[in-house]
Amino acid sequence: MVTRARLRRSFAAAPVLGAALLVASCAPVATPARTSLAWVVGQEEPRFDPTGPADPARWALERLLGEGLVAEDSTGQIVPAAAEGWELAPDSLTCTFHLRPGLRFADGRRCTAADFGGALRAGLNRVDHATYAWLLAAVTGVERVRAGRPLPPVGIEAPDDRTLVLRLTRADPSLLRALALPGASMPWRADDPGGGWGGGIGPYRLVAREPGRRMVLVRRVPGGGADTVRVEFVLGTPAVRVRLRAGRADLIWPLPPGLLGQRLPGEYRLRTRYARPPRRLWLVMRADLPPTTKVEARRALAHGLNRAELMSVLADHGARTGEWVPGGGSFEFPRQDMSLIREALDRGHLGRSLHVVMAYRSDGIAAELATSLQTEWAGEGLDMELRPLRGAALAAAVLGRGGAQLLLTDAQAPLGDPATELAMLAAPRRGPPVGTFRTGWSTPEFDRALARRPTDPPLDVAYAERRLEQELVALPLLRLPWLWVERAGGHWTGSHPRFGPDPGTLVDAPPPPRAAAGLEGH
Repeated sequence: MVTRARLRRSFAAAPVLGAALLVASCAPVATPARTSLAWVVGQEEPRFDPTGPADPARWALERLLGEGLVAEDSTGQIVPAAAEGWELAPDSLTCTFHLRPGLRFADGRRCTAADFGGALRAGLNRVDHATYAWLLAAVTGVERVRAGRPLPPVGIEAPDDRTLVLRLTRADPSLLRALALPGASMPWRADDPGGGWGGGIGPYRLVAREPGRRMVLVRRVPGGGADTVRVEFVLGTPAVRVRLRAGRADLIWPLPPGLLGQRLPGEYRLRTRYARPPRRLWLVMRADLPPTTKVEARRALAHGLNRAELMSVLADHGARTGEWVPGGGSFEFPRQDMSLIREALDRGHLGRSLHVVMAYRSDGIAAELATSLQTEWAGEGLDMELRPLRGAALAAAVLGRGGAQLLLTDAQAPLGDPATELAMLAAPRRGPPVGTFRTGWSTPEFDRALARRPTDPPLDVAYAERRLEQELVALPLLRLPWLWVERAGGHWTGSHPRFGPDPGTLVDAPPPPRAAAGLEGH
């Protein structure tokens, strides 16, 4: 058992251990100055769950400690990672990956193609979400996967230690982009003693961990990031501000609710970057839980929203979102109107008011807006009970079949195409939802288009947009950039449009103002 005293000694010794790991020679050669990054995470420590629903902070840790077959660079290009190369058969139905020689887990054990095959299979039959089954639907046999049931034979093969073969039922142009997501193809040691975090093959290794409070990561391969990354999980703006005033943080991300409501200390700067695919704040109105099973109830709530007020609460760190589905065209956001609220309530035989519960992440951006929404609706006779949640309780609320009728959540589609965006909103008739929340809206009208078989018709994006506007099961309130706070001077943290700040990359200067201005351009 690791005692607290031993943990303290581990954290104190981490720089020395890091130096020992990185020494290349005993010869007295000049070496560059060592760098250390103090990263304050303004949320609780994410649970180690590589194939879990997308979580930006967990994904950032996974990208430091793990590595998949391929990666997506900050320009959006797919580049080699653990696979040094790949080839696609002329009929596009077989994809063969060739692994780099010498791949090893952090404990020194060899990492082989079989480990990558296991990682690919691991997320296919989850009972809480079907994201990876959706992303890998072209792989032979995946169409027969059922949540919570043993896997059928699938087209994932490892003929030798350095070769992985995927056999497909149809050509899939998005396959490599799907494999670049952190949970898709990263192998991890199941028996790692560090809570799972120490079992990866990434550029960093975990050298110390105090569960729920902090980690120390040391770079194990040459690269452009800090030699040591000290991660501290801090709940609440007051505690984060203490660290800012003491100069004990280089990077603060994700930001705790309310941090930007006051001036930052002089040496710290707010940085932003546009998210790609778009990251949006959603008001989900569950179509499977009364009273929001009635479209009239959803419409009444929608007409009680004041989007301008929501933007002012976020100090304009959000932008209007013009469409549900990429390419669907702009829609008219429901205007705030008491007469339309009354009309919807009357048409739905809902009485003079209605009562709903709204769940949201208590340490996320939704917490900044929840009270404002409650106040707006109360002034219009709509009673909304707030339910701030974290951890397992939050996961059950946003993905489970029961719970709150409303969800206020930020989300980013795993892929940026219209079919994936729609798959997040139109619940499958069987099995768990795709993405990070459940709408409860199940309709057969998109089944063929979402199956993505070559013989099926393409998705009618304009029609999908109209149906979403009619049903109002999920209303995109705002488009959100990545926001983080960083100490000015010296090195700056790199960033990625899909993943946000990248604690494993340091750059000499921040992007020019236009490139960093989060919401300008695509």
